[in-house]
Amino acid sequence: MSGKLDTFYIEHGIHGARVMTRSHQLTAGCIADGEIDANIQALKDDLDACAREMKRTVAAERRSLFDRSGSVV
Repeated sequence: MSGKLDTFYIEHGIHGARVMTRSHQLTAGCIADGEIDANIQALKDDLDACAREMKRTVAAERRSLFDRSGSVV
């Protein structure tokens, strides 16, 4: 999952979750303060969406590990 721009995405594995970017260029060329603010806010929104997804993924993995350890006697 990623935010509305699909700029960032989440990878997760044995070392945890991390945010990756799909592109080296994260904004268009900006010449006005409003454009800068809008582009940066959109990136912040995407990162917030990534944070929610990372937390969900880590919590699901934690539950999975707990379920497995709870079933082993």
